[in-house]
Amino acid sequence: MSWERTAGAGCAAPPERVWEVLLDGRRWAEWNHGVQWMTVEGPLRPGGVLTMKPKGAPQTAFRIEAVVPNRLLALALRVGPLATLRLCWNLAARAEGTGLEASVTTSGPFAGLLLARAAQRIGDALPANLERLAARAGG
Repeated sequence: MSWERTAGAGCAAPPERVWEVLLDGRRWAEWNHGVQWMTVEGPLRPGGVLTMKPKGAPQTAFRIEAVVPNRLLALALRVGPLATLRLCWNLAARAEGTGLEASVTTSGPFAGLLLARAAQRIGDALPANLERLAARAGG
């Protein structure tokens, strides 16, 4: 079963500034109200680990699937072969600043059973989180 939710926003700041805010895990709670903190464990590269602490849940280690500095961060949380939750942020330079897009997807035979509630909560928060990220980067 697969499910996806995507949201977009614009920001007056350049992609480099948005990227800087996106990777400042100590301040994630300022723009992502569902997360207390985030940290990149070691180098920011595919195969690396990014750990975040969702509010009301245990800290969770995501595998970094893709990184293109100032453009793309893609993460995956796998529950064995049963289900995968993916988070992705895309930044695009524009004449007036940066276009932001974020998505949450689930896949796998038990994704609906294991990840539906978390994915829905993340997906519902995407638009407001992106607006706060844009405001934080632009301010």
